Formats: sequence, C-alpha cells, structure tokens
Amino acid sequence: MTLKPTLKSSLSPIRRDRLQAAASRLKRGNSATLFFLQWLRAPGRMGAVVPSSRRLADAMARQIPPEARQDSAPVIELGGGTGSITRGILDAGIPSHRLIVLERDPRLADLLSQRFPGITVLCGDAQNLQTLLAERDITRVAAVVSGLPLLLFPEQARCRVVDACFGVLPVGRPLIQFTYGFAAPLPPHEHLLHARRVARVFRNVPPAFVWTFKKAG
Repeated sequence: MTLKPTLKSSLSPIRRDRLQAAASRLKRGNSATLFFLQWLRAPGRMGAVVPSSRRLADAMARQIPPEARQDSAPVIELGGGTGSITRGILDAGIPSHRLIVLERDPRLADLLSQRFPGITVLCGDAQNLQTLLAERDITRVAAVVSGLPLLLFPEQARCRVVDACFGVLPVGRPLIQFTYGFAAPLPPHEHLLHARRVARVFRNVPPAFVWTFKKAG
C-alpha cells in the first residue's frame, strides 16, 4: 500500500524553511502587530492603535536641551511601547547607557530589551517612578520623555505620574509630552508648571502636538 505523503515530507527543503520562518515571525509578531494587540487588551493604557511615527519621535527627542544631553544623569522615557520614541532618543545622541525606559506591559518591556540591548528597561508603573529609580540609587534625572496617554488617565493617577516626574527633575529640566489634542495634555496650573507647545507633527497618525513642562523657578 502506498502511503500518502504528509505536507512536511512533500515540501522542498527551501519551501519548508520559508514556511517555518514565516510561522516564527507570526508567533513573535512584528512590533506594530504587538502594539495593536496590546491596545485591544487595554486601550486606555495605549492611547493609540499604532506606534508613534519617526517624525513624532524626532520632534520629541529634539526637545531634550543641550544641558540635559551633556549631563551624566539618565534620561527617562515613560511608556516605551515598541520603541519608536526610544529609537528617536538614541538617534538624537543620548548614549544607550544613559537611557532608562519604563514600560508597564511585560511583553512590550521584553520587546524593548531585545531591540535595544544597551538601554535599561524597567517593567513597572510610572506612578512608582521615584521608587523604581531609588532602588537603583537614582534621585535626579536629566529629562523625562513621555509617551503615556495622560489625558486618558484618571486624575489621581495622572497627578501621581506628574509628581513622580518632578520629584526627580531639577528646576528647568523638561517633562516632554505629546498629545493628539490642541489643549495641553495636562493642566499646568495644578502642578505650578510652565507649559509650552513646542512642535506640531501633522505627518503622524493621528496628527500630534509636542509640549514641554518645567518647574516654576
């Protein structure tokens, strides 16, 4: 009796390797797919269905002031996601050993560690930023770049995040934040901050605005 060949045995080695590679990619998922899946799980945490564009990432990284670039203290990124803004910060000249990225989602945190092996990735909540940094003997940072959807946060959670940022930011150093609306992404009067809209990125989906917030001297 002649046995019917299985699919695996009937494929050429080259075609079989291609199928296995495709299956591996599907299993891992590319960064945009993973971002979208995480958004489906928790849209209030993600804020957008696609990662930030390169133009938005570059616009945010440009707001890191020269004194912060020359500082020895770390630059903090909140909500690293799949690494769009992370890449922009590194390309702007911040050394990887000075960049600390905080990401709440474990899968995204793992992805960031794989994509950027030289940076420090912390898996945790931005509300606990000071505690997470204190565990590493860090009490001062050069700048904070935030990809968090602060407008979607409950008021108390948003206030805790902002207070945690300015608990480690010196006077004059910025919290850099983007938003999809025209209004400021957080009420500066609640925290006695100077707020300034510094960039518009229309070639982002959706169009975005970049703001800086600094402690009042």
